[in-house]
Amino acid sequence: MREIDPVETSRAYAFEMWMNAPMPMVTFFRTLDVSALVKAGKKRGLKFNMLMCWCIGKAASGIKEFYMLPVGKRLIQYDRIAVNTIVADSRGEVSSCDSANLHDL
Repeated sequence: MREIDPVETSRAYAFEMWMNAPMPMVTFFRTLDVSALVKAGKKRGLKFNMLMCWCIGKAASGIKEFYMLPVGKRLIQYDRIAVNTIVADSRGEVSSCDSANLHDL
């Protein structure tokens, strides 16, 4: 990890807004057709949440901006990322998955 100058990145505006936000948080919502993933999981005996976490980590690891996070008043670029995923299940309950140290998936 290393400190970087936010002005020299594509995240300059986001960093400025984050630093001035009273409660900074980023949440993504997306509706996806996961039929193929469910089918592949059943065929191979793999849990759906694990497969979703892997897919999200795989997608996120290819986006350079996800490696940069504000820490205090500084912007830090990490060598690896972690993904926390929260998914509503069929009973209306929430399941959580943390995947740490994702790199070159």
